[in-house]
Amino acid sequence: MKHRRWIVGGLLAVCLCLGGCGQLEIEERAFPLALAIAPADGQGDYAFTFFFEEMESAGSSLYHKENIRVTADGYAQAYMTFGRAQAAQPDDSHMQVILLSEQLLDDQAFLDSFYSYAMKEHHFSWNTMVYLTTADASADAGLAEYTGGRPGSYLRDMAQSDEQEKTAGVPTLGDLYMEQHNREKVLLLPVLREEMPPYVDHYRLLVCGQAGESVDRDEARLIQLLQGRLDRMQMELENGTILKLEGIRSGRRYMAQTGRWQVTLHMEAGTLNRLQLSAKERFMIRQEAVSLLQKRLAPLTKWAPVRNADGQMICPEYVLDLQVID
Repeated sequence: MKHRRWIVGGLLAVCLCLGGCGQLEIEERAFPLALAIAPADGQGDYAFTFFFEEMESAGSSLYHKENIRVTADGYAQAYMTFGRAQAAQPDDSHMQVILLSEQLLDDQAFLDSFYSYAMKEHHFSWNTMVYLTTADASADAGLAEYTGGRPGSYLRDMAQSDEQEKTAGVPTLGDLYMEQHNREKVLLLPVLREEMPPYVDHYRLLVCGQAGESVDRDEARLIQLLQGRLDRMQMELENGTILKLEGIRSGRRYMAQTGRWQVTLHMEAGTLNRLQLSAKERFMIRQEAVSLLQKRLAPLTKWAPVRNADGQMICPEYVLDLQVID
């Protein structure tokens, strides 16, 4: 965590020395590292909460500002309102995390406006991570309190330490912006639970730019497997045995003779070689793993889109070709 603060402090120093952050003095700027957005009480308004972190710089807290909640009809107005209230211009180019209310996935007018403004030059980084919230995270004082006043750094560190998120990656603002225009993928958006500590409770599907259904963590893992985004995973067999699957190789192809699409998944159960099992026992375990994967993956194949011969993105129900070796 301390190392991360020095990185951010170094970025600020570069801005100061090179003048790349504009004409304002460094003390006239504010550097929020997390932003929560949710519908506000009031017709057509939204609540924006800017979260700050105190960054060490020669023992100075020069860059620290108090967290502030702004109500506005869009991000552009919130940006200007913030500047007037804090007597400092917000510099959101170092933003680490956006907490987006799940309700806003259905508000296309807001999303179009926010993406078009946020992705302008000198605003948000394309790598800013996006989490969804079920409650109004901007009103949740518990988030800042639990994370020691560092929700941005806390959530980024959480994503890098969580095996599922580290392997497949939390969607970024750039991912959502591109999908808003291209509408050709199925994104898995992690949803934080309301209680503390923050934790990914489930996922919400974004299907070709449109809000879809919710899936649990296990289903999300399997969708990531179908999409070819995993190189390893664990699965539990019926008897409780945990099987580690590694070296996952995936592919998708169209079978002209049947007119259907096929997903190929080949993986290694390396742990079997370290167990005192007979060849027959290893074979039975591999067969059980394939059978369970077939059963669990079959209803999820529709969430692995592919481009057909006409250049259109489709989500077919695939034929599964699974192989587990040891």
